[in-house]
Amino acid sequence: MKIFEKDYILSLDIGTSALKFAWLSKKQDKMRLVKAGVKEFPRTQNTSLLDKEIISSLKNISQNDIDLKRSKVIVTFNSMTTSIKKIKAPYMPKSELREGLMLEAKNYFPFPLDDTFLDFEIIRDVVEQGIRKYEVLLSVSSTPVIHKYLELLRKAGIRPASFIPASYALYKLAGEMPRKTDEIKCYLDIGDAVTELLIFRGADMEFSRKIPMGGNDFTKALTEMPFSEESPQKFSRHEAEEIKRKIGIPFGNEENLENKKISMVRVRSMLRDPVERLTDEISRCFDYYREQTGGIRVSDLIIFGGGASLEGLIKVLSESLHADVTLGDPLAGINTDADAIKDKDKISYRLDQAVGAAFVEEKDVNLLPVEIRDEAKRIFQRATVQALIAAILLISLFLYVGMRIQLNNYKKRIDVARLEISSLRPQLKKLEVHYLANKILVSEPHWEDIYKELSNIIPSNIHLTDISMENNVITMRGIVSSEDGVQLISDFMIKLEKGIFKNTKLVSSIDLEDRPGNEFEIRCWVE
Repeated sequence: MKIFEKDYILSLDIGTSALKFAWLSKKQDKMRLVKAGVKEFPRTQNTSLLDKEIISSLKNISQNDIDLKRSKVIVTFNSMTTSIKKIKAPYMPKSELREGLMLEAKNYFPFPLDDTFLDFEIIRDVVEQGIRKYEVLLSVSSTPVIHKYLELLRKAGIRPASFIPASYALYKLAGEMPRKTDEIKCYLDIGDAVTELLIFRGADMEFSRKIPMGGNDFTKALTEMPFSEESPQKFSRHEAEEIKRKIGIPFGNEENLENKKISMVRVRSMLRDPVERLTDEISRCFDYYREQTGGIRVSDLIIFGGGASLEGLIKVLSESLHADVTLGDPLAGINTDADAIKDKDKISYRLDQAVGAAFVEEKDVNLLPVEIRDEAKRIFQRATVQALIAAILLISLFLYVGMRIQLNNYKKRIDVARLEISSLRPQLKKLEVHYLANKILVSEPHWEDIYKELSNIIPSNIHLTDISMENNVITMRGIVSSEDGVQLISDFMIKLEKGIFKNTKLVSSIDLEDRPGNEFEIRCWVE
């Protein structure tokens, strides 16, 4: 209901190295970015300390950057046991589909599903070799991961309305980005720990995979290898991050790093292993997709995420994969306030999941436990109803005085109307007599009687596509969806004969080409 909608959408991307957020207003299906940013976390292996940093950053955003009370909060998160897959499931009643998908999902995800939340989105109905199926987008995540992030949000005083995997946020963003029909594009989000890869053909996602490596692998490679065989000194994590952003993958041999006795060749050798592993993983995905689609090649790669900041990565990927590689801009096509984001060129490509999450609707995938989802909805609706009641009472108070003044005028108008109705009654009687006479004399049947008769006898698997009448002859055309189409048409004609229709004849019956059934034409007369 529109009265229960909030003015803004706050989407949060909770990562292991930073918290990304986008605060947008949505009016008439048009997005406008009001504020966005990245809150970096100090590098630490201490999980407890990292959780405190996440809570602190969440509180800072909700208290200083946005109006939380007027915002619908959507949270995206990631882990190795959080993923999405598009599958084809047997057709069944929707009430039984969730249980059926839980059994089917075990064949598609490389981790146990015994303690997981699952949600799904029906994309479309498909028919394969005459068998009807659902094309479904499955989303799963382990229960401990979801509860962990929910607890962090609770401590920060934030109630999420929707909880989605990072890959689903990238899926929603890719679905909104401009593209041509049947154009093949790959969207890659290089996170701190994992990389999400999605391949789209036009508006349809045809392949998805989670690659178990990310930007942290580049940092780790730089910190684990000494400067040289003569010098055992190593880079700190802070120094490694600086090298990633400012120097990246060097292509020259002559210069040394500032204040360090280490050559560009040494840096390149440090990064060679993680870079080659990443390109190999992407190449394998492209090869598999090509085999599954009969030779279709992926030639466009759009990269997002913190790992995309590695200088020189675009060039290496382009040369290794023989593809057109570009740095993605999730804010393209979104109206942005002048002061909404600082250093846009430096951080916008890291906001892909936060921006993508903003396109999630109520009917979409949501891994928020049902009891929490319903509780949040009840609290919001209760507060909104209370505000509505207060507003209605206030308006009623102002209207009461005016209504009392006009009450006598309304009574006078009612009396006048009654007199007019009394004067019209004789004319209405005459019209009623004429109507009855016409009903008796007119030879043509009334359509309302025909429709009423048909609605009582027509079977559920027969669909009329056209009905017309000329010279008291009624022609009906339609489709019967069944392997026993001829028999069903015959039974239908017998039912027509028993009612107001006479001399029923089958003019034509043609087998359907795309599915079992017949297209038919029947003519009959009406008593």
